[in-house]
Amino acid sequence: MADSFQCKIVTPTAEAFSGDATYVSFPAWDGQYGMMKGISPLLSTLAPGTLRIDGDGGSTHYLIEGGFAHVDGDLLTLVTEGATPASELNLEEAKAELAEANARVTSDEKDRLAVERAQKIATAKVALASQSA
Repeated sequence: MADSFQCKIVTPTAEAFSGDATYVSFPAWDGQYGMMKGISPLLSTLAPGTLRIDGDGGSTHYLIEGGFAHVDGDLLTLVTEGATPASELNLEEAKAELAEANARVTSDEKDRLAVERAQKIATAKVALASQSA
């Protein structure tokens, strides 16, 4: 692919994806970013949400759970706590996870941040599972 670049998704336990892409859309702390070949160097914090990778075989979607995105030359590296292919998500399980996260509401600051993170991940999971179903 002439207008492609290398894309990698790395988690603490494995490399979830490595291949060529023509476009990648990923959630950052300040909104959705899109990358094509030739983008300027970048380092950004990832937010929980949907990652889309376009290539010769169409689009692939992942649920990512935060982390960092790094662009250097023609390489995009996404280092994330978790990356789940959309095809592996179950809508009913995602809804149950969201209901459980919503039930954990607390006033303790430390716990509140953990609950908000769990809610964001579960909400993104429900949205992506709904889209894939």
